[in-house]
Amino acid sequence: MRKFSFIASLAGIAMLVLPLTLSADHHEKRADLTDVWLMMPKQGMSTQFESAVKSHMAFRADAGDSRQWEGYSVALGRNPGLYQWRYCCYNWADQDSYIAEDADKGYSAHWFANVDQYVDHYHHYIETMDWETSNWPEDMGQDAYYGVTTWDLKQGAGPGPDEARKQLSQIAMDEGWDDAGNMWLWHSRIGGNPKLMIASPFENFAAMEPPEQSFFEFVSEQVGSAEEAGKIFAQFSAGFTGSSYTVWGYREDLSASDMAGSDDD
Repeated sequence: MRKFSFIASLAGIAMLVLPLTLSADHHEKRADLTDVWLMMPKQGMSTQFESAVKSHMAFRADAGDSRQWEGYSVALGRNPGLYQWRYCCYNWADQDSYIAEDADKGYSAHWFANVDQYVDHYHHYIETMDWETSNWPEDMGQDAYYGVTTWDLKQGAGPGPDEARKQLSQIAMDEGWDDAGNMWLWHSRIGGNPKLMIASPFENFAAMEPPEQSFFEFVSEQVGSAEEAGKIFAQFSAGFTGSSYTVWGYREDLSASDMAGSDDD
């Protein structure tokens, strides 16, 4: 069983300084891009939308889609009713190959013929995973929920905020924050307004209970005082204009992995 996740430990200090923290996982170099689609169904059409998506995912499975798309919907946050599909992980050249595969097998054509009529609007991004400052094993399975904090990047902030992020990551790695079972993933958005994000998994809502010791308190112990820790967190927060927090629920019934069965293993 996973212990309390990284994101939840930040919730208690989010009102004081923009939260963050990290640890580094020692990975071999691996593909670091994730294809991300966000979409909102038309008002009152969520049921029709989900039914059409399930049929579409079955079509993709039958066609031999090389990507295992994972579906999510908002469980907590300011955009209830929003859906997300993600595929990780690939390199830039793989995107060209997938565009050709799509043209050959008709994924997009099928979507627009059968699902698009229920969609109000779309957003499409590529996200870059920062494995070096994350604790996110390659063999990590699915959890029921994922808490995601998103920061809006401030133009002209300079390197200070990212240096603070890396410093906090190193503290977490060196002093055993990751050894406590905490997992987190740093990633940034390509396309649209620049964003920095961090995600952590939860088995259930009970796992979202704040820990006895927050990450801020943990860092304070390692650097000698809350004042010194506050300086690092303030340096980080200086790079952003605001933040938001969303809990996404994994939707196995809307995921390609659910449709394709053992062929995705």
